[in-house]
Amino acid sequence: MTNTQTAPAPWPTLAVAELTAHPGNVRDIEAPADLLADVKDNGVLEPLYVVRTHGNVPQIVDGFRRLAAAVAAGLEAVPVTPRPVIRVDTLTPHPKNAREDLDINAPFVASLRAEGCRIPVKIQRLDGGVLQVNDGNRRYYAAKDAGLTHLPYEWEDDDRDEAGQFLDMITTAQHRKSLTASEMNQAMFSAAEAGAQVGRIAKAAGVRQKDVKTLVKVRSDEKLSAAVSGASSYEWTFEHLAALSEFADDAEALAAITEAAADEDADEADVDWAIAIERTKRDKRAKAEAHRAELEAAGQKVRDAEELSERAVPVWRLQGISADEHADCKGLVWVFDERRGDRYEPYCSAPGLYGHTVPDGGSSGGSKTAAQAEAERAARAAVKKGNIEWDAAEALRRKWITDLIKRRNLPKATANTLIGHVNDALLNASWGLDDLTREKTGEILADFLGLSAEQAKHRRSFAEHVAKDPRRAPQLQFAAIAAVREMCATRAAWRTDSQRAPWTRTSTGRWFQVLASLGCPLTPIEQSVMDEEPYDPSKKKPRAAIASGSELEAEQEPGTDEEAGELEADDPASDSDDEATA
Repeated sequence: MTNTQTAPAPWPTLAVAELTAHPGNVRDIEAPADLLADVKDNGVLEPLYVVRTHGNVPQIVDGFRRLAAAVAAGLEAVPVTPRPVIRVDTLTPHPKNAREDLDINAPFVASLRAEGCRIPVKIQRLDGGVLQVNDGNRRYYAAKDAGLTHLPYEWEDDDRDEAGQFLDMITTAQHRKSLTASEMNQAMFSAAEAGAQVGRIAKAAGVRQKDVKTLVKVRSDEKLSAAVSGASSYEWTFEHLAALSEFADDAEALAAITEAAADEDADEADVDWAIAIERTKRDKRAKAEAHRAELEAAGQKVRDAEELSERAVPVWRLQGISADEHADCKGLVWVFDERRGDRYEPYCSAPGLYGHTVPDGGSSGGSKTAAQAEAERAARAAVKKGNIEWDAAEALRRKWITDLIKRRNLPKATANTLIGHVNDALLNASWGLDDLTREKTGEILADFLGLSAEQAKHRRSFAEHVAKDPRRAPQLQFAAIAAVREMCATRAAWRTDSQRAPWTRTSTGRWFQVLASLGCPLTPIEQSVMDEEPYDPSKKKPRAAIASGSELEAEQEPGTDEEAGELEADDPASDSDDEATA
């Protein structure tokens, strides 16, 4: 009974019969006894170097004795390689390799382990039979870490002196150019199209399987692939590709993200910002739709703003009656809240008819000209857009803060900066810590600390659920300060119109300066608050010019401009509590 050759990965095999069928592979030689004994016990371990000639005939270049031993041992197949390889343990690294940092990272090792080494090392035979690696020392060390037994090789020119070896290190390094992210993505997608499995691609590229799946999904979808191609000069990250797939059925969102990535000055932060805005819009739409469905299921009347008469006003503006008390009024209708964007608010369709009192005896300021109505519409649209962008910025900012707090080790300079801000807040009482015990502050702090819903129920037990490592103290203390500042950083901070809140804007701007000093990438709307500049949400690059001093002086404090209050009045709640005031 014949034996079957088991080839060690990654060698393919060829049938012994196919090789011996070609006369050029059969030599009149006898396998040495020790080789034959080893082959009988272990099979052929060293692959035969075989090339394909015209007619696709396999021709042995090196391995005639191993084939003879395989025939004598009765093996059915032997391992082969289409290029010359050499055992790693026979090689010696160059003692004066030019690279000080070989950067033998895990993805590189994993790639070699999965696919083998594809680029030959260049070797030279020295006196005494030493085989020295002149070019490819990084591959040599990584191959050892990957457990490879062989490397492809080529011989150094016989006339190359020692000086030439070092010059080769320079020229070969200069001639190499890594693939760009886009080129790497295209190569991975092409490999998938050619039939490569996700796991194989991931190992070869040194990335996660979920990243390969994301790439294939995006590039296989006509709309998503078009979006990526629309910003072909941008180096799309896997995270951004995954975000694109979230909006596969939202052409408007895809266009907005693509437009941000297509800008010649775009970087990851710009695309993060665009994605955050679209996610915020989507989430608000979902909440508004859920609220409307809830209202309709309860038999409430839902109306578009255009359907209301000029007499209609929000219930909160009515004097002497609360929303709960107005619930039984026949004039109750629900209208989409453009300022918040995620719910509907109660209106009274005709206060006078149903016996309610409106401040100043009027409803919405009387009839307006077409120009006034258009100006108010544009102002409301700007506020709505600005609020969305503020909420998106908040989501990005709080994620950055959370990541900072969760980091196990901080650079000394960063830790010292955190300690400095905590000391300033505590010793100088400069950050309004009276709000530290507020319920909303506790909710934000629980998120920063990564507490579960159950752990977040009792504020006095927060410390029991966080790391006890004293080295984490600066981050945990900073988390408490950050929660206070985030609780106070309401939408009012970005407004510079009649509804501005200078006290909120100033303290929030100082907070953003702290975050910027720690490396937090501020979005345009946050930058405008920090720089004390007005923010215009309608601009493509929303970094509005600083308003002139005369324009700022002409603006009035909140509550003194009654006409503007008709357009965008605040809810009757405290400034610190009301995310709602803007």
